[in-house]
Amino acid sequence: MPNYKIIWPSIAIEDLKNIKNNISKNRLIEIVNSPKKIIFSEQYQIDEYREDCRRILVGNYKILYQSKDNRIDIIRIFNSKHNPINSK
Repeated sequence: MPNYKIIWPSIAIEDLKNIKNNISKNRLIEIVNSPKKIIFSEQYQIDEYREDCRRILVGNYKILYQSKDNRIDIIRIFNSKHNPINSK
């Protein structure tokens, strides 16, 4: 099982800050921990709006990521009920 390095750039951290007051602490923890469950980089579906990303769904929230070698870059986190075009 590969050991991926998870990278959280500032925009993804800002996304977390923006949603943290709208969700339960348990859901926030689930969102933060979900990339750690990636066993192989192509495990999740390619996103229909960002075809350069794969997506993890946690409740109504979508975590977009890209992978290269042993690295997972979190791109954005947002409520999937909102306009996905605004997440680019």
